[in-house]
Amino acid sequence: MTRVGDLLSELRATLGVHTVSYSSASAANDVYEGFVFSLVVATAAEAGAVVHYEDVRKRATGDLVFRTSPGRLHSTTRPYTHAVVQFAGTPALEVHVGVFVQGNSRVSHECDVLVLHGDEADECRRTGMLPRTRKCVLAIECKHYVGHLPLGQARGFVGLADDLGKTASVFVTNTSSDSVVRYLSHRGEGWEHHVVPTAPQLDHLRSTIRMAFRDHVSKHNPRLRI
Repeated sequence: MTRVGDLLSELRATLGVHTVSYSSASAANDVYEGFVFSLVVATAAEAGAVVHYEDVRKRATGDLVFRTSPGRLHSTTRPYTHAVVQFAGTPALEVHVGVFVQGNSRVSHECDVLVLHGDEADECRRTGMLPRTRKCVLAIECKHYVGHLPLGQARGFVGLADDLGKTASVFVTNTSSDSVVRYLSHRGEGWEHHVVPTAPQLDHLRSTIRMAFRDHVSKHNPRLRI
């Protein structure tokens, strides 16, 4: 099993920051979400995006504060951090950890890592509404398990992906099981297992993330190559 310290070290190195709200005493599943967040941000930067960090009040910050339980994007309980991702000639995007989103059924769901349009995030902060799926670019379900990965987690993800409609969705875990792989493959859902620091699967996941960014860019600035 990947240790919390390894995830934390990789997160800091990938983001190029030292001040994060996680510590060696944090729950592994929480730090794992932050680790996947860092992969999304790093992939955007490597694809040519300008990236910076803001708190919930849109103030620039270098002190990254992450949720450890699902919450609403507009919550000011703590100065939760999101990344702002800007590709040339396209609407800005934001990357959040542990926020609720409204599915097509109008039922709310937790997204462990969510990429959405910045104007939608602004509207959520202004009105308190949940992000709408038509303004979401990528949703990542993150599962960190010590032992066997339950099939029920994959079933839950399929329901989430279905309700998010056209939003690109991917199931990411540090481990796996034969039943989960067979089930998600049969359903045609996006998944990547054994995603841990230094593993070759990191490149596969980052390719999936890049494709989501590429689709966003192609809609707004098709001449831009990423």
